[in-house]
Amino acid sequence: MLAKAESTVFELFKAKQDSRLLYHNYELAAKLVESIEEIGGHANLAPSSMEMLCVAAWFYPTGYLANYDQPTEETVKNIAEFLTAEDYPKAKTEKIKDLIRLVDAQKVPVNEEQEVFHDAFYALQHGETYLTKIALLQLEKELFQKTALSKEQWVQLQMQKLLTTKFYTPYGKLTFESDLANNILSTKGQLQKIKKKKNIFVEPTTPNAFQDLEPAVPNRAIQTFFRTNYRNHINLSAIADNKANIMISVNAILLSVLISLMTYKNLAETKPMILMAIIVFFITGLTSLIFAVLSARPKVTAVNKQAKDKILQQKNIVFFGNFVHLDLDEYEEAMDAVFRDSELMYGNMVRDLYFLGKVLDKKYRYLTTSYNIFMVGFVATAITLLIALMLP
Repeated sequence: MLAKAESTVFELFKAKQDSRLLYHNYELAAKLVESIEEIGGHANLAPSSMEMLCVAAWFYPTGYLANYDQPTEETVKNIAEFLTAEDYPKAKTEKIKDLIRLVDAQKVPVNEEQEVFHDAFYALQHGETYLTKIALLQLEKELFQKTALSKEQWVQLQMQKLLTTKFYTPYGKLTFESDLANNILSTKGQLQKIKKKKNIFVEPTTPNAFQDLEPAVPNRAIQTFFRTNYRNHINLSAIADNKANIMISVNAILLSVLISLMTYKNLAETKPMILMAIIVFFITGLTSLIFAVLSARPKVTAVNKQAKDKILQQKNIVFFGNFVHLDLDEYEEAMDAVFRDSELMYGNMVRDLYFLGKVLDKKYRYLTTSYNIFMVGFVATAITLLIALMLP
């Protein structure tokens, strides 16, 4: 019977495949059967009872293929057609239909079979992979219903469902209530972040600053990304400064020599064209020197200097130019908020990288201009000098 049910459901999904069904799909049916076998095995249900539960599990998502807004009766219809063709007892058929209506209507189970089916369904939805499954369910609803709840409305809706979820079997309580509690805590944290972004005051969960920060620490991949980017920016800045120092030294030495040559009066009287070459290089060298100095000159960004809003101050607190004007208490308060909110932490680091990039962009533009002017000036000077030497 179960093999036939599995095959029938597979053919249904194969014939009416809809890529929008990201959650209510064939995989959901297979996982629900596994969950029933796990919980039902610990409950020592009779084989006939397990058969009914697994048949209901296989057919549960099939109603979404025909009518996404009202899937329950479509599922019941599919079950009735299948079991009638198999000459299944009518009493058991009605029990299987009741199992489908149980979870869709969020009713309280009235017997052991319904308790196992109920716990298996919610263990699958609210287990360790809750965040992934809820994200898929949200996207699926948006694709089918063409309307989207705001992030706050969606999270509040899931919070209500989590708070009303209960497990009825001893195995369900022992195994899955801890996952449910963790999901409630995680969802509450999401609500707090949303309210903070709307400038609504939320009482901190701990009274002291810099406590209980471990859950908010970025994962290793993100740490590596930021570490690599910061290292690259620092290396590029050091390279730009070294190149600027080279240009400053070269131009300063050559300009000093040219100034000495220009003091000789007989040079201007005997070879005026040579004096012209000296003047060309003096002008271009001085301009190149100015741009090299502008490139090497320290640049301190101060985004928060005029900002009085605490939220704005928290958004740009990494670079010293953005917090030196704050008092120590204000700085500690801002950093505490950053450490408690991973989104705020990522945002700070991203914005810091952005402003480092802006500074680098200006450095390299000045440096490029300095080298270009030096090159053009050197060539122009050489040509002018050759012309002067070739003239009688």
